[in-house]
Amino acid sequence: PRLRALVQLRIATAAFATSHPRSVMPVRIWQSCKRVIRHTSRRVNAIRHVGQVTHETGRRSSPSHSIPSAKLSFATTFGIKRNWLHESGDNHLDSLRPRGGPDGGRDIEALFRTSELAYGAVGFVNQAADVDEKKRKIRSKFADDLQSAYAADPRPSVFVFFTNVNFTIGEKAELITQAQQTGFSACEIFDRERLRIALDSPDGFAARFQYLGLPMSEAEQASFFAKWGDDIQSVIATGFQEVHATLAQLLFLQEASQPVDALTVRLQLDREYSADEIGHFRAFSSVYLREPKLGILGLLFGRTDRANRFRTGVEPRPEDRSGIGHGIASGQWYTPWHIEPDAKEQGFDGKEQEKYVACGSGSGVGTNAVKQLMFAYATPSFIRPEPVLALIDFDHCMMMPFLNERLSDKINRISIFANGYMLLDIYKDAFHIDRSTINFGLDREFSATELADPWVRIRPNNASAFRLSFADQVPVRMFKSKPASSE
Repeated sequence: PRLRALVQLRIATAAFATSHPRSVMPVRIWQSCKRVIRHTSRRVNAIRHVGQVTHETGRRSSPSHSIPSAKLSFATTFGIKRNWLHESGDNHLDSLRPRGGPDGGRDIEALFRTSELAYGAVGFVNQAADVDEKKRKIRSKFADDLQSAYAADPRPSVFVFFTNVNFTIGEKAELITQAQQTGFSACEIFDRERLRIALDSPDGFAARFQYLGLPMSEAEQASFFAKWGDDIQSVIATGFQEVHATLAQLLFLQEASQPVDALTVRLQLDREYSADEIGHFRAFSSVYLREPKLGILGLLFGRTDRANRFRTGVEPRPEDRSGIGHGIASGQWYTPWHIEPDAKEQGFDGKEQEKYVACGSGSGVGTNAVKQLMFAYATPSFIRPEPVLALIDFDHCMMMPFLNERLSDKINRISIFANGYMLLDIYKDAFHIDRSTINFGLDREFSATELADPWVRIRPNNASAFRLSFADQVPVRMFKSKPASSE
């Protein structure tokens, strides 16, 4: 872990040291750095493939491997442009005195995985050359920065030094030994050649182009996009997706202020059934609002067989037989919000139950084949004589489907719609059937024979009731508005 931390740290700090924009670097360092990088960059012949570059050695061309931890280096290079703090997971970098001046012997302060504190210092000279005079000057700068960094509080365990003078392997080993004798557990030296390799690799092309104005050749462009093209495309696509999701949520919140036309529950069966296989059925749902609106605390709505079951003033007829094939009845009720003594009524077992006030009913013909069942709470569609609930009023409401047991075993999917939006869509693996005994307020509307198939409740696996939360799950718009046209 220490070696891996050191490798990633030195790559990040190398990118930082070579990516100072001109506006934040001391002029003398900038001019020297620019000359060195321009000079050494010309030595690159071609990019063989991603992660490899070739450079002249005077005798033959040999490959030089790219920097590891490429993503950390790439992100750091771009993040430092405006002297920002770069953070990636548990890693972060701070730039100190980027415009020059006293810096306590360090230009970079870095932390890796909250345990490896490291200081980085930069020693650049004008008209860099690999001569003894320049090397002595850099050695002196290295020693001064080393002592200053070691005397800092808190004390770092790693020291990284950047210079535009080339050192031999033996000379770098001497500097590393000097750092270890001072008290550092690890030290890294980035001389001109190592910086050049970093800038002439696919990881450094962007920094070289952005900060030094060095254009990329066709081979370099191909290498760069071969390595980073998928990531760039992914960032762009993700950005568009986030914008689209935000706009969709804003559009819904605006349209949710409109009165609700119908709150529809669709029960999709696991296959198509004949009318005889379904027989008598009961499909209802209760809704409890998060806060009372327009004097309404909750709703109850649904469908069953026998077309005239909920019609007032209509006497039962012998031909009104049970079974979905002989007719369908619908009804809806609301629970008023008040504190009068008659707010609740006595159930058949003597227990108090919520009082439901009828607010609509209907009847329809039966069906011979059943693939899905739909039932809804609907409001007047032509003229509304009084205010009705808005779609936004159902935010954070609780819903509970009530079915007869035989029908519940056939349910494969439950979807909820309102005003052209899908509010909830769940499959069988996300809900279960609660078969415990319940006393339902509509029992008086059904015969003992029909109630022999008992009521059951459908509950989600992770809660006691279904909850509509428009912030957690943005409803899906099921239609596309068409522009008005005179043509």
